[in-house]
Amino acid sequence: MGAIDTILNSMRGQHLNQTRQAPVKTLPVWLLVWRWYCRCVDFNRSREQLRDLSDHELADIGISREQAMTEADRWPKLRV
Repeated sequence: MGAIDTILNSMRGQHLNQTRQAPVKTLPVWLLVWRWYCRCVDFNRSREQLRDLSDHELADIGISREQAMTEADRWPKLRV
């Protein structure tokens, strides 16, 4: 860029080091609700699978039947 272009751009307020902020993207409410719903479904599916494990399979992952049931009965802590 030449000296004249630099002068003209500075007169217009268009400095080379000037940065623009990216626009804030917001998600539609229905998409947030859908994502939350999908997380709940996944959470419930994994808890059902945990309940269905045998004592031998639970021993393989290192937890007892009581620990598995406690975890399976836990309420989800899901963020939106």
